[in-house]
Amino acid sequence: MELARLREENVGDLVCLPGGLELAGKSFLGDLSHVAEWHRERLQEGMSGRIAYADGVARGFVEIMPAETAPFPIVAPGACVLLCFHWAGTEPEDPAHLAEERHMLEAVIADARREFTGIAALGWNHPTHYPLALLTALGFREVVRQEPIALVWLPFRDGVPEPQLAQPRFSPRDLSGDGLLAIDAAWSARCPYSVSFAGRLRAAVAGQPERGRISFIERRIDTRADAFEHAASPWDWGWAYVNGRPINPFALPGDTLAAEISRHVPPATA
Repeated sequence: MELARLREENVGDLVCLPGGLELAGKSFLGDLSHVAEWHRERLQEGMSGRIAYADGVARGFVEIMPAETAPFPIVAPGACVLLCFHWAGTEPEDPAHLAEERHMLEAVIADARREFTGIAALGWNHPTHYPLALLTALGFREVVRQEPIALVWLPFRDGVPEPQLAQPRFSPRDLSGDGLLAIDAAWSARCPYSVSFAGRLRAAVAGQPERGRISFIERRIDTRADAFEHAASPWDWGWAYVNGRPINPFALPGDTLAAEISRHVPPATA
């Protein structure tokens, strides 16, 4: 594995950008050029990290940003925030990628020690998706948990204040009393899966027989200001609510998303 520093010259090699290994052989909805634009914009705001190459092919990456500009609702002056890390080319639930991700994270932690007071991250109570077990094995300690996500912290010196997770500001709507269905959703151009889900959700809403009784509002969470304005609990950059109740967008493949929306439309009144 070769670990190159993430720069403007090689950002196009990231596996989650058009042409990258993570997208190979898969179908996505939406304009994935937004993903490349998001990454270039974040580089201008101080994003750094590493890209991992194996046999000349980009296989993985780790991204961090100064907490003052990172698009997460985390308050940690002087520290950085772990944005994303991924090793492509294995099945989503295959733990084989964890060793490679640990190697990449160790390199980025060593880089960050020279510039920041610590690293804050959001880990998931999940065995392979941003797993807390991997982060705690690297020395991160849990600060606060909002299941299934926890804010974790790796300080680089004694006496550094722990990071704080901003209080949720977003409140989903419930229009059932008016005989309507409110759908509140968010997505981010940082991730091709989020871009694609946003496209799926728009299509599922547009195709509803009772579209006239659905109030659909979507939000884009790309910047730090967006992250604070639309902070929900547990925090994530992609979420969906139907009349105030959360649904898991990624657990509703194919036509099941449209069926779930239909199920929540209140019955028409005479």
